[in-house]
Amino acid sequence: MDQNPNHFSLFGLPVGFALDAAALQPLWRELQRRYHPDRYASAEAGEQQRAVHMASLVNQAYDTLRDPVKRARYLLELAGHGIDGERATVADTDFLMAQMDLREQLDEAETPEALDGLEDEAQDWLDNLLREFPIDYDAQDWSEAADTLRKMQFMTRLLDEIREQRERLEDELDAL
Repeated sequence: MDQNPNHFSLFGLPVGFALDAAALQPLWRELQRRYHPDRYASAEAGEQQRAVHMASLVNQAYDTLRDPVKRARYLLELAGHGIDGERATVADTDFLMAQMDLREQLDEAETPEALDGLEDEAQDWLDNLLREFPIDYDAQDWSEAADTLRKMQFMTRLLDEIREQRERLEDELDAL
């Protein structure tokens, strides 16, 4: 058992942003079965520990590969161009202005329906960024790929906040 394969090689996939998401789950299930610690219950302690390690690695790899933003971050890390999430900022002032406008719209939304258009707009932004990232990555334009990833993270957080706001508003309406 290779103790530290990269997530792509663990799943037998080529390293790259594009992957068949539908094919990922059956591969995950097979790897879970292969490395499940119960299969190693009668094995030596070292072999049992390796199985536990691999089972954990399989789950971590699956979580990373199935999420396009996490996958993009991981690809940049593999290429030696990871970003520091805490200190990462976007230099694109047009994007930052659009982000501020979207957040202002979120703050002002008072009904779940008001959030629909905002969610569509944020999802469109994210979809465009998901198309842009592999172009930057394949061109090995690391600064652009990192900037695109930062924007993807902003939009993902915004979409999460929109969905949380919708739940709060729906809960408030249900309570009336």
